[in-house]
Amino acid sequence: MRIRFALSIAALLAAATAAARTPAPPPNHGSAPSISPDGSKIAFLAERDGATDVFLIASDGTGEVRLTRTPEEESQPGWSADGTRIWFTVFADGASRIYSIGPDGADRKLLGTVPGRAMRISPDGRTILYWTGSWTSMKLFASNLDGTDSRQLTDGSGVVWGARWSPDGKRIAFADKDAGGRLQIFLVNADGSGRRQVSRPEPPDLREQMPAWSPDGSKLAVQAAIEKEPSHIWIVDVATGAGRKLAVHSEAFQDEVPAWFPDGQRIAFQSDRTGRMEIWVMNADGTQPRQVTKFAAP
Repeated sequence: MRIRFALSIAALLAAATAAARTPAPPPNHGSAPSISPDGSKIAFLAERDGATDVFLIASDGTGEVRLTRTPEEESQPGWSADGTRIWFTVFADGASRIYSIGPDGADRKLLGTVPGRAMRISPDGRTILYWTGSWTSMKLFASNLDGTDSRQLTDGSGVVWGARWSPDGKRIAFADKDAGGRLQIFLVNADGSGRRQVSRPEPPDLREQMPAWSPDGSKLAVQAAIEKEPSHIWIVDVATGAGRKLAVHSEAFQDEVPAWFPDGQRIAFQSDRTGRMEIWVMNADGTQPRQVTKFAAP
């Protein structure tokens, strides 16, 4: 999902004028992929009827199932460790409700509520990350799913976009601004200690966000771009910060929000290569990108 920044009144007026002249982009047909523990299915978000709902599709692009159909804005799909449940969050009135649902769209259950925008449940299924504050000054918290035992992990002096647990639940990766004001990838321990910058971008003005841990915890797949240029999926080595670009292209389309398959051999991502945002899969070395979800005009 795209990050929306707060705008000044002048900027809002300018944006409104531009919007009157420019057609709105097509709705996301597939975004924010999340891979099942056995790698056979992909949960994702789509804006088919104006609101954002949760969908499920086999990783080969067959058998799409719609799991939710509500006026609410669902977000952050994920999986239980045993692959029998899909969870998602709904934000309203300053709080996030956390739900789980069966892979057939039945048996929707409320797991709990936290006082902020929820992100991800820990690998053991017991703890959720959420943040409070503005888009430019966020405090990251972790709590039980019902909101109890909340603990603050960051001081609110920066941002914590796209925070993700490591596979062992001991570390959290997220995007924050570096000393030069560029988005880069940082790590903290699960208790908030040991903050450090991971990404060492080359070229230096490359901005990185939306980290996704490899199954063995040694690498992060991220979306990265130089300002006003197309975004690509990059692989960042956690130990060294070295990065390499995957599926290189010069066209203006955007490759975003990566997610690893559990075998570490493939990566799912969202891309507007076909004109609207869809789910794609490629090999972990960037070869053989292929489209999974496909828009069909009514």
